[in-house]
Amino acid sequence: MITRVADQMKFNLLNNSISNIQNANNELMIKLSSQKQVNKPSDDPTGMGKILNYRSAKAQISNYQKNVDSSKSWLSTTESNLTSVNDILNSIQQTVISQSTATASASTRQIAADSLQPLIDQVLSLANAKFGNSYIFSGTRTDTEPFSAAAQAAHIDVPVKASGDAYTGVVSLDASAAYTGTANNTYAVKIVTGGLPLGATPYQISSDGGKTWGIVKTDLSGIVDLGDGVKLNFTGGAGTFAANDVFYAHAYAAGYYNGDGQELASEVGKGVTMNYSTTGEAAFTSQGQGTADIFQTLNDLKTALQNNDATGIANQLDPLKKAQDQITRYIAQCGTRTNSLDTSSSTLTDMDTRITGLTSNIEDADMAKLITEYQTKQVALQASYQIASNLTSNSILNFIR
Repeated sequence: MITRVADQMKFNLLNNSISNIQNANNELMIKLSSQKQVNKPSDDPTGMGKILNYRSAKAQISNYQKNVDSSKSWLSTTESNLTSVNDILNSIQQTVISQSTATASASTRQIAADSLQPLIDQVLSLANAKFGNSYIFSGTRTDTEPFSAAAQAAHIDVPVKASGDAYTGVVSLDASAAYTGTANNTYAVKIVTGGLPLGATPYQISSDGGKTWGIVKTDLSGIVDLGDGVKLNFTGGAGTFAANDVFYAHAYAAGYYNGDGQELASEVGKGVTMNYSTTGEAAFTSQGQGTADIFQTLNDLKTALQNNDATGIANQLDPLKKAQDQITRYIAQCGTRTNSLDTSSSTLTDMDTRITGLTSNIEDADMAKLITEYQTKQVALQASYQIASNLTSNSILNFIR
C-alpha cells in the first residue's frame, strides 16, 4: 500500500527536526560558553548530586581554612607580645643584678626605680593587647581587659542572667559571699524545670562557666552555695523560671588578673579543634609560675629600689627568672601550635585540590569534543534550513511544468 505524505506532514516533521537541532545547538553553546559539561541537574542528575556534595565539602574546607588563618594570626600576635615582654624582663634582670651589689647607692637605685615604672607600663600594655576587638590574654572573656594596674582583693561580680532568661525576680550575692578560690572562675546555675515555686525548682550548678554541670538539686528559696564562697539569693519572680534559664557569677582571686583560665579553640577540621590562645593567668600569674605574679614581682622590685633595700632587690631576681622562664615556655607553645596549624592548613589544601579534581572530572567539558559536535550540529542545522527553504518554495506552477 502506498501512503501519501502530505506537505503539511513534511512541514511538521521538518519543523520538529529543526527545533530539536536548534535545542541541541543551544545546549552546546551554553556548554561552550561556560566550559562546563554539567550546567543543570538534567544534564547529569547523578553527576550533579556529586558536584553539590563536593561544593559543600569545599565550603567546609574554606571555613576551616579561615579558622586556621585567624588562629595563626592570633598566635603570631601573642608570640610577638610575649617576646617583647621577655626582652623587657631580661633588661630588668640586668638592673636587679647591678642594683643589688654594694657598689650601688640610694641615688642609683632611685634612678633605677624611676626607670622601672615605664617598663612596668610597657609590660601592662603588652599584657592588655588586643587582636582586633578582642583582648589576647583574657581567656574566653575577650571583652574584658585582662590586667589592672593595681592589685585587687578577691571579689565576686554581681550575678547576671543569661540573655533571654524568663525569670522576673532578682538574683543577687548573699551577704556572706566571699571568694576563697585561688584562680579566677565563672560559676553558673541552670534551671532544669520551669514554672515552679522557688522552693520546688530543680537546678544544677557549674564551676567551669557552664561547660559541665553537677547533680540536680532542688530549692532555690534559701542561700544557693555554688562553692568557693560564691553564694546567691533568688528573690521574687515565683513561677517565672523557664527550663535552661542560666545565671552567672564571675569570681576573681586576689591579684591583677581579670580574665579567666579558659583557652580559646577553633575547629580546623571535621571534629578537630585546636587551642590557639594563651591566658594571662597561665603566662603572667602564679597559676602559671608557681611563684608571685609578674606585676607583683615588678612592683615589689620598684618598692625595694625606692627603699634602697639591697636584700629586697636581690630577692626579686629568682622570681624574675621564673617569670621569664614562664614567658619563654608560652612563646615556644605559640611556635608549636603554629606548626600544628601549618600542618592542618597543608592537609586542607590537599583535600581542596583533590575535591577540585573530582569535581572537574564530572563538571568540566571536553572543549575539543564540544567544538566538533557544535560544528556537526551547525552543518545539520544549515541542511535543515535548506530543505525547509525548498519545501516552502513549492507552488502550483511546480506541478504543471
